[in-house]
Amino acid sequence: MTTEANNVYKPDQKYKKFLPLVKTRKGDFLFVPGFIYQSLLKETTITKNDAKKVTEHVIRFLISLKLDLITAPLIREVVNVHLLKLGFEKERLQYTRIGLPFHDLQELFEDVQDKKKIYRKILKWVVSEYKAVDELIKDRS
Repeated sequence: MTTEANNVYKPDQKYKKFLPLVKTRKGDFLFVPGFIYQSLLKETTITKNDAKKVTEHVIRFLISLKLDLITAPLIREVVNVHLLKLGFEKERLQYTRIGLPFHDLQELFEDVQDKKKIYRKILKWVVSEYKAVDELIKDRS
C-alpha cells in the first residue's frame, strides 16, 4: 500500500477494535481501510476525494454489521453497493469482480470429472464475462 493510502487511513487502536478480521487465502488479517481506498484509485477512474468518501461509507457500514470475520470478496461487494448508492455506476463496473459464484463452481466440480474441461469452462466463462463488462464500461465512456 502506498504512503498516501497509509496517511489517509491510519486506524488507531480504538478504531481497530471495531473492524473485523479479513479472511483471505493467505490467512486472517486485520482490516486495513487504506486497501479499499488504494484499490479504488488503482482499478477505477474515481477521484481521490470520491475514493475517500466511498471508503468511509464502506467502513461505517462494515462496522455497523459487527461481524467477527469477513472475506475480501464481501468487501468488494460492499464497495460496489456503495459505489452504486453514491452514483458511481461506471466505477462500479470497473471495480466489479469477474468470475463464477461459489454454487456454480461447486456444480461444475461435481458434474465434470476432467480437470482440463473444468478449466476450459471456467476460462470461457470468465473471458465472456470480462468482454460483457468491458462493453458496458465502453458504453459509459
